[in-house]
Amino acid sequence: MGGYVLGQILRILSNLVLTRLLVPEVFGVMAVATMVLVVITLLSDVGLRQAVIQSPNGNVQPFLDTAWTLQMVRGVLIWLICIGVGIAIDQANVYGLTTGGVYQYPDLSLIIGAVGFAAVIMGFQSTKAITRARNLDLSRLTIIEFIALVISLVVAILLCWATGSIWSFVISSWVNALVLTVLSHTSLPGTNNRVHIDRKALGEMMSFGRWIMLASTFSVLAANGDRLLLAGWVTPTVLGFYVLAFNLVAMIEGAGGRLFSAVATPALSRVARETPEQIRKVYYNFRLPFDLFFVGSAGALYGGGRAIIDLLYDHRYAEAGLIIEILSFSLLVTRFGVASSVYLAAGRPQNLTILSFVKTTALFTLVPLANWLFGFEGALWAIALHGVLTLPILLYFNIRYRLNSVKFECVILLAWPVGYLVGHAFEMMVRHVSFVL
Repeated sequence: MGGYVLGQILRILSNLVLTRLLVPEVFGVMAVATMVLVVITLLSDVGLRQAVIQSPNGNVQPFLDTAWTLQMVRGVLIWLICIGVGIAIDQANVYGLTTGGVYQYPDLSLIIGAVGFAAVIMGFQSTKAITRARNLDLSRLTIIEFIALVISLVVAILLCWATGSIWSFVISSWVNALVLTVLSHTSLPGTNNRVHIDRKALGEMMSFGRWIMLASTFSVLAANGDRLLLAGWVTPTVLGFYVLAFNLVAMIEGAGGRLFSAVATPALSRVARETPEQIRKVYYNFRLPFDLFFVGSAGALYGGGRAIIDLLYDHRYAEAGLIIEILSFSLLVTRFGVASSVYLAAGRPQNLTILSFVKTTALFTLVPLANWLFGFEGALWAIALHGVLTLPILLYFNIRYRLNSVKFECVILLAWPVGYLVGHAFEMMVRHVSFVL
């Protein structure tokens, strides 16, 4: 956890530097290119990592080599599809099918294709990294990720300082992928991978992965649909404001969600295999600190979001303050998503498919409607709260594993006003210091 927090601090510090070297529209354009890569990556997710972690054969070398071979093929396919999307956007502009917004940025298609090449590099990453995660041995993985982050951020800052170009971000993404891949092979113990397809392993992965892929199809749209929609409605500058605010909220989601995924999912998988009657106890042992963190952070961001933006960025980015306050409410819904780890551990990925479908449908229905009725601010509220519609279904799924607790859900909400008071006090302090200066 310490490595992840330190990494987020580095990202914030680098953002402070980059926002002073680049204009806001660059962040909007790069957000679209990154979104395309993420969407394609998740749409092609056949659950290789989850299969290795969940399967009893996850430590068997032919199983790992099969996963590695499929991973490489997938990386190349992701890159080719990114190139295809870039060409499609160019053709849409030629025939007047785009109505404005970020999609008409001159070099967007080239940037999308270039960013996609990082998937080819990542496809060669050793499965030794997945094995370490399966065995809850995360210390060296954290160090590797931290090293890659530091090197890529230094490259980004130096190139931005020298060129002021959006291509600095593209090159730094290649560097990050390359460092991660090289260190996964050279710094982790274990057997090196080789190209190999084991028919039995392939069958097991495809059986497990078909539900993961279907769930990913919906979850990727739910996770990235906000920028997909906004990019067609707002200017690159406004999208840049949104991305800065979104990234700050996403850092909080990542701090909790990433650790839960890295630690709790393997732990719950072990409990499901060995002592399934203990799932509820282990689940709430993990959930309590995460929920306190999410709910308290939601209150703090709502109480002090504008002050955070004013403190971190110059006056050009002030409009991001309102955005971060509204998006903070998404944390109240996000915390329920940790139940997905139980479903995966119990071998029920189809539950994720249903939840992702409902969330995606809600996003692509409510956000356009809210934007039409109430404008950009209405769209922001719909983005923050559309996940509420998944809660009845999630609570229904939880019945099977006895995971529901009305008392817990009510008591944990008391962390919100506490967080709000902290955030409001922070805002008053920032305003006072600014007035004195």
